[in-house]
Amino acid sequence: MRYQPSLKVLSDDQIYRIHQAALRMLMNPGVLVKSEEARRLLAQAGAFVNDETLICRIPGYIVEECLRRAPSAFTVYARDAANDVHVSTTSVHIEPMIGRINCYDSVTGEARPTNLQDVGDLIKIADAMPNYHLLHSGAIMPQIDGIPIRATHVNGYLQSIMNSTKPIKATSRERIMAEDCLRMVAVVAGGEDELKRRPCTFTTDNPVAPLHHDADQMDGALLYAKYGIPIDVTSEPQAGATSPVTIAGLLAQQTADVISGITILQLANPGNPVWYGTCGSIMDMRVGRIAIGAVEMGLINVASAQIAHFYDIPCRGTASATDSKELDFQAGYEKTAVMTMAVLGGVNKIFYPGTMEGALTVSKEGLVLDNEIAGAIYRVREGVDVFEDTLGVHVAQAVGPGGHYLNQRHTMEFIRQEHFMPQLADRQIRERWEASGKKNMVAKAQETVAKILAEHEVAPLPDGVEEELKRIVREVEEREEKRS
Repeated sequence: MRYQPSLKVLSDDQIYRIHQAALRMLMNPGVLVKSEEARRLLAQAGAFVNDETLICRIPGYIVEECLRRAPSAFTVYARDAANDVHVSTTSVHIEPMIGRINCYDSVTGEARPTNLQDVGDLIKIADAMPNYHLLHSGAIMPQIDGIPIRATHVNGYLQSIMNSTKPIKATSRERIMAEDCLRMVAVVAGGEDELKRRPCTFTTDNPVAPLHHDADQMDGALLYAKYGIPIDVTSEPQAGATSPVTIAGLLAQQTADVISGITILQLANPGNPVWYGTCGSIMDMRVGRIAIGAVEMGLINVASAQIAHFYDIPCRGTASATDSKELDFQAGYEKTAVMTMAVLGGVNKIFYPGTMEGALTVSKEGLVLDNEIAGAIYRVREGVDVFEDTLGVHVAQAVGPGGHYLNQRHTMEFIRQEHFMPQLADRQIRERWEASGKKNMVAKAQETVAKILAEHEVAPLPDGVEEELKRIVREVEEREEKRS
């Protein structure tokens, strides 16, 4: 039998105390809700809503009932059914970051503004990487170099959906942008009815820590909920800045942020798929910035997964990020430490692979490197399979004392499932490594990127779909040009 290793940082009693603290926060001081539609839903459910201050005090019984409505498992569909992602409280899926303002050039060591070609390249690389399942996209980016800023979302979505058949994320950042993206997603799905039947996108609703739901983001998320589209409700508290400095205090406030958002979405559409999401970490007071590669982020990920699973809801966490400005030792240890904790801690959707510099920058080579880290950690998660064949008594008897196992069928039968085979890490002796060019992992990642961009083929969109998407892009660009 196989024992799956796991990591916990909270006891059951501690989880319950955090839950109760979050419920107390939601009654006093309450939560600021700027969305008129969200306040209406809360008022109808029995919350205490002040339309002048916009403060909503939500009784615990409303929150707990809404948490019970959220499903423990659901599917995010892809345009290729082979890439559908089945989410549960026991699954682990990885969502690499695509949309960052800057793109890293590993040759010059400098970052430059991300352009539309970069978006397509990044998506294509992620499409080719086997350990990436749900894809962030250009639709989420606040800006893409050379693209009108109010048309970034539609251009970014089009470039993304053309370069992958995996599930592609769309934006809920503003109601009109959500409407634009949903029109495009519906075209890809084959119509609005088909989109409701097979939601082929997902999105994020970000409460603003502390205890604040912005109108634009929430109104956009509520549109997605009308279609039953999965939404990760993710808060980004910074311990000591936008949350209490203690990890327990951050978790309590984060929980209040997240479960109040889930409550609003469940009131809008009972049973809508959601993730309990965290992007929480500490603020490094020495530099005045969030420390996104901090080991405390690992602790927060594991604790958040435990809290989410207490509610029987899947968890979205943040890992494989780094504060390093290069693909160096700092990047390697920060990414690996926090990613390992997230996977073993039971986080069900892990976001941010491919990023660096506090997630201000994305790297094409970083996507390849992080995919290898993910593969190694997946192997750790599988644990050790112990049964008669794997114990190998029979093969030891056949080999006998002083023999070897290189020519045994047992070795060939089990080696690939038992041993992780890295594609980039080098295990040769020095002489062979030197003879093969002395390439480090970044150099190998550069070669992999070039090979993918030259050779990786993505199935084209069905007839007429690309043309219709481009028509919507032109329509949005013309609308925004008139508005400006």
